[in-house]
Amino acid sequence: MKIVTPSLVVEDHDAFKNDVLERKSFGEALVNLVTRSNDALVISLDGKWGEGKTTFVKMWRGLLSGAGVPSIYIDAFENDHVDDAFISIASAITSYIESHSEDGNKHADFKEKAKRVGVQLLSWSAKVGIKAATLGVVKEADIDALADIKNDIAAGASGVIADFIKERLSSHSKNVELVQSFKTLLSEVPSQIRGNKSNRLVVIIDELDRCKPSFSVEILEKIKHLFSVPNVAFVLVMHQEQLEEAIKCVYGNNIDAHTYLQKFINLETSIPKRIDDRYSNDLNVYSRRLLQLHELETWGDDGAIVDCLDPLAQHFNLSLRQLEKVYTNLAIIYGTSSKNHLRLVPIITFICVVKVINPSLFSRLLDRRVSFAELRKETGIAELDENKEGQRKLHRLMDWIRFSLLSEEEFKLIDANDPIRKFDSSLWQYNVDRERLVPIFCQQLSLFVAN
Repeated sequence: MKIVTPSLVVEDHDAFKNDVLERKSFGEALVNLVTRSNDALVISLDGKWGEGKTTFVKMWRGLLSGAGVPSIYIDAFENDHVDDAFISIASAITSYIESHSEDGNKHADFKEKAKRVGVQLLSWSAKVGIKAATLGVVKEADIDALADIKNDIAAGASGVIADFIKERLSSHSKNVELVQSFKTLLSEVPSQIRGNKSNRLVVIIDELDRCKPSFSVEILEKIKHLFSVPNVAFVLVMHQEQLEEAIKCVYGNNIDAHTYLQKFINLETSIPKRIDDRYSNDLNVYSRRLLQLHELETWGDDGAIVDCLDPLAQHFNLSLRQLEKVYTNLAIIYGTSSKNHLRLVPIITFICVVKVINPSLFSRLLDRRVSFAELRKETGIAELDENKEGQRKLHRLMDWIRFSLLSEEEFKLIDANDPIRKFDSSLWQYNVDRERLVPIFCQQLSLFVAN
């Protein structure tokens, strides 16, 4: 038995071998896109937390490698402690070409230019206490404006600020030349990489939405102004909605964050999801895979577990990561049970899901502090349409929850033909009261807490 979902193995010779979600065709289309264009591409790959974006890009790098396309992977979240985003990106590229470049002189030249750019950035940031997102490269109109007000600034501002403005004016043309030289060298880097069949370099920046807002925005700006060159394609892996919130955090709620984000991205795409097919939607397919990976001893409950989880996962719109946590909870339940123990799969699966999506509600179920009416309201399970299969399955599952949560007074008032009146027969051999069912399984699940 596996309590924690085993990490997916991405094989070098066949990266999509374990691709149960069938995303290889999307990966192939994305490879074709980046290899058949020599534009300065910045592509956003959108997906919510836990939908398998990181797993996909790790598989995708295998496809790139098979096509002879060099790629660099940067975990932005691991680097957001760095003072300057330029350093994170430039150092990753420099390290890669140091070990893969055919031209040592070209590599040394690029490294020297990167160092000079980085020094200038850090110098200005230290002088004025701001992040110089574009290396101080400003439009000609801005230079003219600065020239008009420089005397006023010098008279009314601190000496440091005044000196900074003067330096910026006098060094503008040199800075433009430095940046252009750096970008030209970067554009030539792909052709110098050993085994590159595409003359392209792909830089994947993952976990962008998990970074501090200031660092996320700075990465976008640095890529746009300093790294966006022909022959280099950036793939930014993100939850776009979350990144737009980061932009608002930096620039204020009045900014049109979506429009601002589009300034930095050429192409938008999203992680593919199958949600409509009743039998091969992502959640159902992944649920079956997780059951295999966890190697649970269920004493014949396998089919019931998947059948119960399918409507629950659809109703609560679980992410793949959340579904993994549900199976960890199931591993705790089955790992602490034996063949002859009472197991009611509808109740077990329901509380395993609730503990993942609403720990507070789970605690109240444990302490018997929630009625069925309250639970229906909090979970969004109101009147279900039994003409729709998914809702019909969910309705049958919730009958077990209703059976367990109704008070004795409420239970006496239900119709004689209500199917839950027959559920008592399942409990005779276990000598357990109806109202104790949910708390019993909650207590069992609470014995251990999986992180």
